[in-house]
Amino acid sequence: MNKKRIFTASICLNVVLVLMCVAFCYHKRESIKTKIDALFYSKSEQEIANLSKAMNQEIWKPRFEKLEKSNADSTIRIVFVGNSLTFHGISKDVGWELECGMAASSLENDYVHKTVRKISESRNVSIDYAVVNAARFERQFESFDFAAMPTFEDFAPDYVVFQLGENVAKENLIANTALFIEKYSELVNRIGSKNSVKMVCLPFWHVNEKNQAITKVALDTHSLLVDLSHLGNGLDVRNYATHEKDWKHQGVGMHPGDFGMENIADNIFSTFNAIMK
Repeated sequence: MNKKRIFTASICLNVVLVLMCVAFCYHKRESIKTKIDALFYSKSEQEIANLSKAMNQEIWKPRFEKLEKSNADSTIRIVFVGNSLTFHGISKDVGWELECGMAASSLENDYVHKTVRKISESRNVSIDYAVVNAARFERQFESFDFAAMPTFEDFAPDYVVFQLGENVAKENLIANTALFIEKYSELVNRIGSKNSVKMVCLPFWHVNEKNQAITKVALDTHSLLVDLSHLGNGLDVRNYATHEKDWKHQGVGMHPGDFGMENIADNIFSTFNAIMK
């Protein structure tokens, strides 16, 4: 009789434990899903480097735009210097059909346009802004011809945002760290004027060596540092475009989608928000 009671109690206890586990998993379902997704979405630094080689193969001229705000208190000027995350023209070879930051669903949803809108709305200003893809510098920093890069001196930007580093080959960086810091610092100092406020972003795809080198660039050029590296490190796969849509080329899919672009814009805007009057 005692054995029967013990057996029954054991079954009841196991059922209770199973129900508790099911309830816990349901409560934590999003967290668990994110961790499982990260295992499948995560890529090595080398895989990311290989996939990104298909991007930024064309030379894109600077694009000038304006956000007019009625009854604006003033007009400010911003230059965005970046790579495919900032602007990439149509590239049918990889299934990319837009002219904006890869891989937003539209021009309005890339981080540049989101950032500009956030600034305009919060500070009641109109904004003249320029966007230029400088991926060639990333891939050829050792021998980059600065004469081919616009300085935007006549544009007289109040702010310059540098979103670079993703396409710098890790092995080149490690072998030429001091040269990279020197050349990137030169690029930062050349664009805009001594009165322009400079912001340097850590890369979306996290690489320790790049973060350390680019932090040194920000220090050497007296620039503000914006950290984006926590967004593309794989812990929240919603930041990747492939989480929102199936892409023909994995290199496009590993770029930030609309969710990731919103987070990039928020991180950059948080710096603007802190320093603008």
